[in-house]
Amino acid sequence: MQNRRSGSNIPVLLFFASGMALALVLACSKHYNFRENYRDANSLLHIAEKGSEKPFLKAHMSNGDVCILRDSWQIDSLREEVLGTGKRFNFNREMTYAGHMVLPFDSVAIYETNVKIKHSEGSRLTGLGIIFGLDILVGLVCLVNPKACFGSCPTFYLNPEDNFHYADAEGFSSAISPSMEYADIDALGRKHVQGDHLSLVMKNEALETHCIDAIKLRVYPAGPEERVYHSPDNRFFLCTGSHSAILAQASEGNVASKLSSPDRCERFSLADSVQLNTKEEITLHFNGLCAEEEYGLLLHYRQSLMSTYLFYKALAYMGDAVSDVFAALERDAELRHRFDTTAKLLGGIDVYTFDAQRQTWDHQDAFGETGPIAINRQMVPLKPNHKNGNLLVKLVLNKGLWRLDHAALVSIQGEVQTLEIAPCDILSEGKRATQALSKMAADGKHMISMPGSSYEIRFQLPEKNAWYEMFLYSKGYYLEWMRAEWIKDKNFVKVKQLIDDPENYLIGQTKEYKRYERQMEEIFWNSKIAEKSFSYDEN
Repeated sequence: MQNRRSGSNIPVLLFFASGMALALVLACSKHYNFRENYRDANSLLHIAEKGSEKPFLKAHMSNGDVCILRDSWQIDSLREEVLGTGKRFNFNREMTYAGHMVLPFDSVAIYETNVKIKHSEGSRLTGLGIIFGLDILVGLVCLVNPKACFGSCPTFYLNPEDNFHYADAEGFSSAISPSMEYADIDALGRKHVQGDHLSLVMKNEALETHCIDAIKLRVYPAGPEERVYHSPDNRFFLCTGSHSAILAQASEGNVASKLSSPDRCERFSLADSVQLNTKEEITLHFNGLCAEEEYGLLLHYRQSLMSTYLFYKALAYMGDAVSDVFAALERDAELRHRFDTTAKLLGGIDVYTFDAQRQTWDHQDAFGETGPIAINRQMVPLKPNHKNGNLLVKLVLNKGLWRLDHAALVSIQGEVQTLEIAPCDILSEGKRATQALSKMAADGKHMISMPGSSYEIRFQLPEKNAWYEMFLYSKGYYLEWMRAEWIKDKNFVKVKQLIDDPENYLIGQTKEYKRYERQMEEIFWNSKIAEKSFSYDEN
């Protein structure tokens, strides 16, 4: 971790951290009087008195200013502008203007609002908007611990009848804001396609806004005894055979039977009771290997809910200033790096092999695909340390963070190139979504998916009735909707500690996380969003 202060946006965070007793003047809440003080004005926006909510829009400008518009703001989709009456505050949160304002879309880094913005009113605003307070009924189980409620990023299904327990892929799980957008590749497995078309269903099953820049299929026509696996550095390898470990030593004993086949019988541990950032080891013993073969370690895995919990907890500590923080993240790359330090401390799954001649463990690579829903299937090529036909592989991973379904050695035949296929059609509720398809194909434009949305994405393959090894390429980002239950946990001292002292921050989170850890899987799966009330069709 780079333990230094970042650029000019850190004072924004310190400003909020220094005076957290915000003035919630209830006597004024019925009339929504604007205070000259930015903190008071922001507080009044988020009062959740029954029947008192009115629409608001908070726009964080790219130059650091903030504009707060109330009640009557409008969107001019042709000019790509927001118009309304409100107040403007400068970088130091001093009021500089009150009255009518025109805000070009391109001048805003992040929006926050408490109303649903229809896509027809402007996709850029929708794709930059943090929605606050529009919770829908997710069941009493979610109220037990809102930090374990369902969150998914886009989920993808080859079989539209499958539920989220059996999602085939989960896209860009760590892309939590526009500036953190990235491309993700997920293995879909070896499939036989009838005809020359394949359909994939993409769903938004959480309280999130998904902004999808691209969805593509990557395929390779592998033979009956061949498989293609994807490495963490986005290379593809043609492989044959499979060797299961004869022994897999973990803290609880031999777990080889749990890792011998991809049967969803996962090996996992509970987090350490003192420090969430505590590592454990699993040693895999392989024998009967051919000295002339090149091998790779195949691993099927997913994350536990530790990362989801920590992310939601951080959002709760931001409280009604969450958009202020995300706007600062958008403007400052160094701040983004420091905000993500806890994830780096928790780490991935590091892979080592034992060199018998030198009696050392040599680091090979690491698995690190995020997300608690779909099982990732990746392969790490290994350096040859198996001349005697035996190989020891050690996995070093954070306790309680990873769930392992299958581990095996495969024989690498060589690196290959996959064929990339763009969608030929997109459907929503049986109707062609022509705008979604055009935006998916255009550079710099995003298809927007709201909670409850479902799209069928179709691809045309080069051959009919053929077997393919398939991978899904997805690129985009998402914005989490703020739950009303989170606001009571607002604590900017904790936000500052998350950025400046992540190790002690994780220690401080351990006790509460352990309190809920055993319940989290049940809470998570039982709080999925299925309603269509927030979705819209992009036809």
